[in-house]
This record gives sequence, C-alpha cells and structure tokens, in this order.
Amino acid sequence: MTEIDVAAEIDIVWQEHQVTVRIPLAGQVTQDWCRRYQALAHSKDVPARAEEHPGRCWVVVTMPGSTGRSDVSATMDAVRDLIAEADADEEPQDPEETTAAIREWWAQQRG
Repeated sequence: MTEIDVAAEIDIVWQEHQVTVRIPLAGQVTQDWCRRYQALAHSKDVPARAEEHPGRCWVVVTMPGSTGRSDVSATMDAVRDLIAEADADEEPQDPEETTAAIREWWAQQRG
C-alpha cells in the first residue's frame, strides 16, 4: 500500500500567483502506479500528478495561490484519497467479475 511519508518534509514553492506542493511518498512506487494516479487525478479534476525520481516518488499539487483555506483542504484531501484509489486499481480484477459487469451493461443497453 502506497503511503505519504509523514517523516519527510513537504516542499512548497511559490511561482507568480500559484503554489506547488510536493508530497513525498514512502517506499518504491512504479511508473504504472504514477500513470494510474495521474489518470485518476485528471478524470476527477484534481490538480495533481505523480513524479518518480531515483529513490523517491512525489505527488505534486499545483493550485492558484488565491485558493481559500477550505478549498485547499478539500484539494489536499482529494490528493490523499487518490493514493488509495491508485493502489486499488493496481489489484488484479477477477475476469468473471469483469465479464459479469460487461454483460450487465449490455443487458441495460438492450432495455
């Protein structure tokens, strides 16, 4: 399970009117996991991406510097929650379950 490395420090960088936060992750994270995280973030309109560097993976969040406190908290919570979702997507799917979902969808299409 991928986790935020709470023993490490975050990086906060201001550029013009936006802020970028780099949140360190614990342990090794694969490129596939980074791609899943970014795809989830994009699909849910969360301004985050995963960056893999030698020895460390980071979740990077960029938002306007004028973002209000409650929106910052909501965004950061969403960023954290996507970590668990990216992990869950890594678990192999049961082919029978996938087939059943496809057949259910098809039955709905047919009325």
